[in-house]
Amino acid sequence: MDIDSPMGVQRGDYGWTLPEPLLFCLGRIASIPLQYVIVTYNPFGVSQLPSSTDLSFAPSRLPTLEPLTVFLAMTGVLVFKQSIWMFHLCNERMTLQFAYFGVFADFIYEGICALVFSAAASNPMWRPSFLYLGAAVHGSAAAVELAIELQRKAFKDDRKNRGKLCTTGAWGMVRHPNFSMNVVYGAAYGFATGGPLFALFPMAMYLGNFTTNAIPPKEVYLAEKYGEQWEKYRRVVKWKLCPWVY
Repeated sequence: MDIDSPMGVQRGDYGWTLPEPLLFCLGRIASIPLQYVIVTYNPFGVSQLPSSTDLSFAPSRLPTLEPLTVFLAMTGVLVFKQSIWMFHLCNERMTLQFAYFGVFADFIYEGICALVFSAAASNPMWRPSFLYLGAAVHGSAAAVELAIELQRKAFKDDRKNRGKLCTTGAWGMVRHPNFSMNVVYGAAYGFATGGPLFALFPMAMYLGNFTTNAIPPKEVYLAEKYGEQWEKYRRVVKWKLCPWVY
């Protein structure tokens, strides 16, 4: 995707406006009740949703969370994180095309996951413990990504760092640590809803998007903006998403 494509955040354009992020966030919030409808109304007649009575692995002293609540909470975590990014972290302009596409694409993906989860109890590759383990990893990865973004914002907001590239913390390990966490929580989401085999679906989706669509134009933009700083950074931090892998 080109840097100036309307289907992406407009790199270097700091004319932030309210309607597009607001539309995106409201659309993302609407995804939660839509997922609930898919799971509970069972449009394809395949629902075998697990219940809290399936949680024999959990110690009795722990409070029991209904599986459906945990499933919907994962989407809620992403919506919360995305809202913070839209209204606090991102200063660049978003287009209406990007907002519409983001809402639609996320709903299609989450709708598929809702259908898979609705039949989780009959899935031989799924266990109730997968939901809670996956949700814990999912929430942790989303929190780490948010912390990484907040670290970069604090660096950028410091006047003495004006015009400098953030290379500290997680940014000193890989060039796109926020994208790395996207892959982790995407895989965890798939693991929670459909087990290890289904986890390959969101992992491949996120990796494909980042390696072919998101990272190349972003690196072109960073090279143009930071010049020699970026070239020096690339020589030191060789890995884009995962150290010693990619």
